[in-house]
Amino acid sequence: MKRKTTFALLALSVALIAASGLAVRFKMQGDRYVSRLREVYDGAVLSALRQMEDVQLSLSKALLTEEPGAAAQYLSQVSAGAAQVQRSLSLLPLSHAATQSAVKFANQAADYSGVLLKAGALSDDDAARLNAMIAACQESAWALAQGREALAAQAAAGEASFYPSPDGEAERFDSAVSYPTLIYDGPFSDARQQGEPLALGSKAVTQEEALSIARDFVGDERVQSVAPGAAMGGAIPCWGVTLRCGDVTLQAAVTRQGGKVLWMAPDTADFSAQKSVEECRENARQFLSSRGLDHMEPTYFQVYEGVAVISFAATQGDTLLYPDLIKVQLRMDTAQVVGVEARNYLQNHAARGLLSPTLSPQQAQAQVGGRLKVASSRLCLIPTDAGEKLCYEFKGEYQGHTYLSYINALNGRQEELLQVVEGETGLEAV
Repeated sequence: MKRKTTFALLALSVALIAASGLAVRFKMQGDRYVSRLREVYDGAVLSALRQMEDVQLSLSKALLTEEPGAAAQYLSQVSAGAAQVQRSLSLLPLSHAATQSAVKFANQAADYSGVLLKAGALSDDDAARLNAMIAACQESAWALAQGREALAAQAAAGEASFYPSPDGEAERFDSAVSYPTLIYDGPFSDARQQGEPLALGSKAVTQEEALSIARDFVGDERVQSVAPGAAMGGAIPCWGVTLRCGDVTLQAAVTRQGGKVLWMAPDTADFSAQKSVEECRENARQFLSSRGLDHMEPTYFQVYEGVAVISFAATQGDTLLYPDLIKVQLRMDTAQVVGVEARNYLQNHAARGLLSPTLSPQQAQAQVGGRLKVASSRLCLIPTDAGEKLCYEFKGEYQGHTYLSYINALNGRQEELLQVVEGETGLEAV
């Protein structure tokens, strides 16, 4: 009898151990499942936020444009973007208040943009409704982002869910929250980079000549040593050059045809911000001028990790040539140039023909419409898929945002409408 009892206890112990092992295994599998589900939910929310931002921008552009064709294009983008928001939110339980608000907005945006596309021209009532939709988009995005942050905090305590709270009511979040915004680094920074480069010249340079060109470009007084770097092929073949300049090493690419510095970059970007952007901008201007790059005008700048990036566009008379862009990087502890990106300039720069507008600035501004409060204007050349077009650039404000409207200086058509967005890096117009 005693032996049977011992065997029974042993069997029970084995069963308990096995059950415990299974419980641990199931718990680990459950934890992995919950973690994966949270990742899916979080990715869906982030996608919806980015898509709602695009929808808001398209709504604003539809309001600001005076071109019926362009308005139809922007409304189509609203409809398509709203559908993407719906698809992203379909991955989330609809019981959460923030999700419900975003879904409601996406449904309304998709439906109303479709109605306006059929109607054609926007009436004053349509414009008022679009303004209301912009506000609704902002509020819905804030609520969704607020919910994401709060739920992420709860996730650390193992409590987060997009399902209702235990009392059956969906959780609500009242305060506003910031959510991701686009970084805008100036208009037409991605100008034409196809075809034969126009500003290289024809002289072929050797690797030894490239070392000397790079040293002179940086400044002989700053360079302790120069050595060959990795050669590069591609559309513009280059010699690689490594330059040691005190506490920083610069990598540069010198074109084999023409001997121009295509780009240069530092090996570090961790500098203290002791110099102002204005000082860096002026040093960049003097640097370019001393290297034979005159008639360059600063357009936009960006600051990150102690480096100021100043964008310059060439000018011809009073006309700004956006395709001919150079970006200059300066360390903000000394305001010395440590980087250059000249591909757009070398690809596109050449003397243009007569840049004479048919329309006056006043005639062109009449095509902008009355909603954009224009603060400044100027003549410019912009890159398009069909080549380059002479335009008036009108800079103005609408609902607290800055926009750039480009009106063709020959026929009055709106060629482009851009929104300037300031990111955490301190990007501003100059």
